[in-house]
Amino acid sequence: MKIYSGLDQFVAIKPVVTIGMFDGVHLGHQALIKRTVELANEIGGESVIITFWPHPRLFFNQFDCELQFITSLEEKTQLFSRYGIHHVVIMPFNESIANLTADNFIKNILVDKIHAIQWIVGFNHKIGSDQLKISDHSNEIQSKHNFSIKVMQAVIINNQKASSTNIRNLLLEGLVEKANELLGYRYFVSGIVVGGMRMGRKLNYPTANVQPEESLKLIPKDGVYACCINVLGKRWSGMLNIGIRPTVSKEDSNRSIEVHIFDFENDIYSEEISVEFVCRVRDEIRFDSIEKLIAQIQLDEIKIREILKP
Repeated sequence: MKIYSGLDQFVAIKPVVTIGMFDGVHLGHQALIKRTVELANEIGGESVIITFWPHPRLFFNQFDCELQFITSLEEKTQLFSRYGIHHVVIMPFNESIANLTADNFIKNILVDKIHAIQWIVGFNHKIGSDQLKISDHSNEIQSKHNFSIKVMQAVIINNQKASSTNIRNLLLEGLVEKANELLGYRYFVSGIVVGGMRMGRKLNYPTANVQPEESLKLIPKDGVYACCINVLGKRWSGMLNIGIRPTVSKEDSNRSIEVHIFDFENDIYSEEISVEFVCRVRDEIRFDSIEKLIAQIQLDEIKIREILKP
């Protein structure tokens, strides 16, 4: 898979293209991507994903405090690579791109620079400063620009549409199992292990304090989770707490992500780590004493080990 920062060096054979932000690379996105690869292979061409960075909402309002990403740019490209895509073009979202109408984007980008043969779009895909819904105008676009458009329908799982909005809402509610169903994989947070309070060691449950690589990464609802951890090239089981640690901390705003890795003794300070969310087991609560907190953590460990048993 080749990755381009813009179109200056881009070249492809019979490009079959799909375009979007692809936040989460969920099952709906995966259907688009897989179909793009299939159609490219059928005509002896090459599959192309065009995505944008920064997110348009960041461009238009850099202080958008509600914007949270399911996947960082790096995580998205890692996920793209699973599906046999030939080319990923990361288009800088700037004023010139923002001001292009749909027709100008299609002419200037898809036709003149990409030389697209086919374009695969979702049923609700909109593009351009005029936010043209492509599925409503596919016939006229195909006739005018001499390439074909394939429209993909929504992916429905257990009566719920696989969409970035639905997945964000589920994660914010702590419903990671339902979110994972729509993602097609376990939601994960990637980051670096940083220094913390070291309270876990005093409780006989040492933890790794995870700092996400992307500051706008969506962190699920506070609570205790069963999780799988990828670190030092290996995979481990463990339990994770998201929250303010009310029993041991007086800082109400000091939200942290702390993971205890089962049967693990390595020092992983400053190491890269990826934590996959399996399920949420309880709320974060304040205990009357450290002893009661330890007793609850012991119960959490028993329950989570059983959940994660192979």
